[in-house]
Amino acid sequence: MRTMDWQPSKELIQWGNEHFGMLAKDSVWSPEDSGVQYRKMDDNKFALIFMLNHPLAQEHHEKFSLLMEACGYEVEKPDGLQMVTPPLNPIQQAEMQHEMRQKIAETWACECGFPLANCDLEQRVDEYVETIDADVGDGQTTPVDIWRCIIQCSACGTDLSIDPDDYHLLAGDSLFMSWTSSTHHYTALTRAQLKDFADAGLFTDGYSANITVLGEKVGDEKVPSWLWGISVISKELNDEEE
Repeated sequence: MRTMDWQPSKELIQWGNEHFGMLAKDSVWSPEDSGVQYRKMDDNKFALIFMLNHPLAQEHHEKFSLLMEACGYEVEKPDGLQMVTPPLNPIQQAEMQHEMRQKIAETWACECGFPLANCDLEQRVDEYVETIDADVGDGQTTPVDIWRCIIQCSACGTDLSIDPDDYHLLAGDSLFMSWTSSTHHYTALTRAQLKDFADAGLFTDGYSANITVLGEKVGDEKVPSWLWGISVISKELNDEEE
């Protein structure tokens, strides 16, 4: 029995038709910060496979169910549904949700069936797509750069275009927080590393030429937006080849 009068808009149904149709059979859909996960069972059915024991998660499930049904899908709620009570600590909640998303990322695969997590994730190409005006509320917008990460399937050689956040889940912090320009490779430095460098006198003795903070561009090249304002250590590509 439904407990709300909410109904999906035409725009949301259009999005759902496109998004749900692109999901492969047995793939998992885990809307961020929703507390629910669904598995696509076949071309016309989804199953709820996980839900946090929380009123907001229940509300999200009801809305997602209405959306899926409006898009022509049946939504199944198994009797043995896994229910997990979220920790009270917000940091622990965020960590739990991140771990859940990482487990889902481990199931992603190329169309040939090869797991994306087993591809050579170091050989990533970051591609700028466009800049959009994102709504920040109260009728205000702000320009946001859209990027995608290109990796190659190690089995069939297909170039795969994935969202940067999805690449982050697959590759982890170390690879995500790096970037290769046409001339240099940049690696983000942690606060602990910067502290150690400072204690060693690196910034006072004039030996920090290869440490910098990235802005929107290096020369004429655009920098991926997740690296703006990040302290990095740079190395010329020719040095790496030697």
